[in-house]
Order: sequence, then C-alpha cells, then structure tokens
Amino acid sequence: MNIKKTTLATALIGALTMGFAGQAAASVYAGSSLNLSGLSIGFVNAGTGAAITNLNPQFSFNVEDSATLNGSTQAFAAGCSSLAGNCGTGAGPVLNVPAANAPGSSVTRADTNYALYGQGTGTFANSNAEITTAQLVDGVPSSSMQVAEAEVLGAGQGQASTNIQSNTTWTFSFTLPDTANMLLSFMATPEMEADVTLVPPYVSGLAQSNMTANFTLNKSGTPTQFVSWSPDGVSGNVICVGTTSCTETDPESLNETLGAGPGTSTTSHSLGTAASAFSLAITGLLPGDYRLTLAGLTSVNVTQVPEPGTLVLLGGALAALGFGGTRRRSLTKAA
Repeated sequence: MNIKKTTLATALIGALTMGFAGQAAASVYAGSSLNLSGLSIGFVNAGTGAAITNLNPQFSFNVEDSATLNGSTQAFAAGCSSLAGNCGTGAGPVLNVPAANAPGSSVTRADTNYALYGQGTGTFANSNAEITTAQLVDGVPSSSMQVAEAEVLGAGQGQASTNIQSNTTWTFSFTLPDTANMLLSFMATPEMEADVTLVPPYVSGLAQSNMTANFTLNKSGTPTQFVSWSPDGVSGNVICVGTTSCTETDPESLNETLGAGPGTSTTSHSLGTAASAFSLAITGLLPGDYRLTLAGLTSVNVTQVPEPGTLVLLGGALAALGFGGTRRRSLTKAA
C-alpha cells in the first residue's frame, strides 16, 4: 500500500513538473519608454519681439533608475548642476546612470540601450535613463531617454513580481528683465504596453505600465504666475494662472496608465509610432524670478501566480514522498 502511495506521489510530481516546464508561453509583461528630443526654450520681449538672452539661468539635473525582481533590487542615481559645474559637456550624455538590471534577470540591458525588448524575452526587470543633451549646457536643444520594462515567465515559479522606475528631471531658475512671452517645444516618442498571457496552471496575472510628463513654471513673489502642463492628447487642459494666455499643441498623451489582467489581455499606447511635435506658448510673463521644472517618469509592475490548488497538490505529493521514505527507513531498522 505504501509503495502504491509513493508511486502515485512520484507520478503526480512528474506530471506537475512537466506542466510547469511547459509554461514558456505564460507571460506577464509591461514596458514603458519615453524619448524627448529637440526640446528648446526661448523668451522674447513682449513689447519689441526681440529675443531675451541675458537670463543667466541656474540649473540642476537629476536622473535615477531602479529595477526589482522577486525582492532583489538594483538602483542608481546621479545629479549635476550649474553651481557645481559638473554636468557633462563632451560628446557623451550631459548626465546618465548605469542601466539597472535586477538580480536574477535572464537578460541584461546595456547602458546605451533604451529600446523595449518586448514580450517573450525572459524573466527580467530593468530600466535606464539619461539626459543626452541640454540647451543650457552645450547649446544643443535638450533631449532625454528613459525606459522601464519587466516580464515574468511561468517557468514553474509560484509567484513572481517586479517593480521598476526611472525618472528624469530638469530644473531651471532664471530672471526675466522685461515682460516676456515664452515658447517651449519638443518632439516626443512615448511607447507603452501591458500584456497578460496565461497558460494553466497560471490562472491570474497583473501588468501595469505607467508614464508621466509634466512641465511647471512658477514665479517667485507676487503677483502669482503659475503654469502647469501635463500633455494628455487633449487641448485646453493646461493650468494657466496670472498670465495673459497659454496655448498648447498636444497631439498625443504623455500621461498614461495601462493595465492588463487578471485574465489574458493586452493593451498598448503609441507603440511603434513616429515622434510627435509638442509646444506650449505662454504670453504675459512679468519681470521677476522664475523656476521651470520638467519631469518625466516611466514605471511598470507585473505579477503572476499559479492556481492555488496546484501548489496544494504539489505539497501533498512531496509530503507523501517524505512519509514513504520515513516508513521505509523504519521498516529497514526493524528488520
């Protein structure tokens, strides 16, 4: 009877193992990538139309990236400023950090890689971010790249989760000597995807992909002048306080949250499309001190779990094998 139980337990474990091993098609995936290029900021005298160039701005830049897979994390952060004079001015990026690759990842992102790998790559979490050029540092229109991506394949794991995030922030402080108008323009390429592809015994998965981009202009003291713009593909959503007018060109959203699951499902935003042109024109800025902040965020989160009953069966089979082994040892000693 004990031999039969042990044989049955062994067969059950073998069947479950074969089932787990065949789960290469089971995947929970999320990716978010945002590239900005040609970003330029200019001011003109509201009365004469002449360009204002004697702003003598102060600035600071910060980037960070992180990746977590099943509780193990790798993260990097860096910053530079006009006060410290430590922003890159050569052929390389103005500011960057090494790519973050979570320990245990089956693929590794190179420091110079900002493309989405896509679904079906492996079990991994990684991110990368840099400010490539900066108008205030090297005279070249500003550009930045950031990507966050994670995938969990079945591969027999009972539970897997990843969280990654990358941030890029520019901050400029300057003084307007005259009443002025401002124009901010850039090209943006947002790409996002969230996908849950379930194969038994995996019965539940969640994938979330996030992206935010925000621009704020704030005048010190009174009267209050404040502008906040989070491009969302809908014109007229810019917050404009104390200025004459704010006019935006907003062709697609740079502020999105995509979700897939708990069942098999997929969703994407602007995946594989060309860059779009954005602009924000502000009129009626009064003389004074201003702070302009530009911030971008990409992040993803994925989780996949098997059917609880599968783990119960596997636990029972292992217990049966353990009991069988103990029983055989006891009989041997008795003999």
